[in-house]
Amino acid sequence: MTEDVANKLRVFFSQFRILTYKKGETILRGDDTPQGVYFIKDGYVRIYSVFEDGRELTLNIFKPGSYFSMMWAISNIPNTYFFQSMVMSQVQRAPREEVIEFIKKNPDVLFEFTQRILVGLDGLLTNVEHLLSGNAYQKIIATLFLSAKRFGQVTKQKRVLINIPLTHQDVANLAAMTRETASITLKKLERKGLISYRHQLITINSLEKLREESLITKGNADPTLAL
Repeated sequence: MTEDVANKLRVFFSQFRILTYKKGETILRGDDTPQGVYFIKDGYVRIYSVFEDGRELTLNIFKPGSYFSMMWAISNIPNTYFFQSMVMSQVQRAPREEVIEFIKKNPDVLFEFTQRILVGLDGLLTNVEHLLSGNAYQKIIATLFLSAKRFGQVTKQKRVLINIPLTHQDVANLAAMTRETASITLKKLERKGLISYRHQLITINSLEKLREESLITKGNADPTLAL
């Protein structure tokens, strides 16, 4: 996102009061009709679905500067997903009509929104590909690659820090598996020295070695492209 677009979004949503959600607090339930469009001023919000057996699948994680419930806002598609604050988060909620009018008057914002949708779709399709074709070990590695692509920061040691707190349950929800399986896999990757895990922050010690471990060969799988 360009700084100009980011500033336009901040200014527009600053008209509306700040709503604060605690870690783990639900912002929208799967059967809720949104009361507007939500802009994340600070924090992280995940969107997820719930299987019949109670398992959760995290479909995306929104970071500061993102806004959601746009499928409902633009296409009037009923909301069927849950939105949950992953940390203490602050959001601002704007009426649907005003958001649509704002986007129509600002083609650069509309372009950025379209670009964001396409990038998100690419990530979703990649995730589905690995969820359907890989074993548990490969699924966890694919999840780490995608997380690094979205939230990664290169450290002075040339490692990649996934700069968002992720519990073992969070990783499990992203990879569509049980927490126990995710924990076993993450600990195995730690023992091999491929990742480090401290204070719920995951560091990939070597992207190349992790790629070799997972046998990922897809050309756009390199998280550094987005760092």
